[in-house]
Amino acid sequence: MDCKRILSFFYFVIVSFLVFGCIDGQNQAKKASLDTLCIGQKACIQVERAITPKEHSTGLMFQKSLPPNSGMLFLFEDSKTRSFWMKNTLIPLDIIWIDEGKKIAGIAKNVQPCKSNPCQSLGSVTPVKFVLEVNAGFSEIHGLAAGDFVEFSE
Repeated sequence: MDCKRILSFFYFVIVSFLVFGCIDGQNQAKKASLDTLCIGQKACIQVERAITPKEHSTGLMFQKSLPPNSGMLFLFEDSKTRSFWMKNTLIPLDIIWIDEGKKIAGIAKNVQPCKSNPCQSLGSVTPVKFVLEVNAGFSEIHGLAAGDFVEFSE
């Protein structure tokens, strides 16, 4: 009976180690996938990329905070007008619309989380291929404006 308990305990420890080791490995891979994005000489930040349709629809939902000088860069395959909303987003954001030439096409500043349905949708005025979400106030602090060039690898 004691051998079975000891074996069960070791089995539990090994399985826990493998499961938590895999989760930590995934978190490390996610952290390692951060890229640097610079907006002219005004600011450089670390961004997480949103590339797949699932990543596009999830975005920064349910995140309780966003570290300073960081954000999420949404990459799309084509240029067109884009709409975003703040459903299930817990923090206020600046949404920066970026055209195919990597130039800021517009900025939606201090966009507040959606607290009731239906959520308001915010759209780009012109076609864009990229969208950057950063903490609210970031664009004001760094003096970002339409026409500023954005540098990042695709």
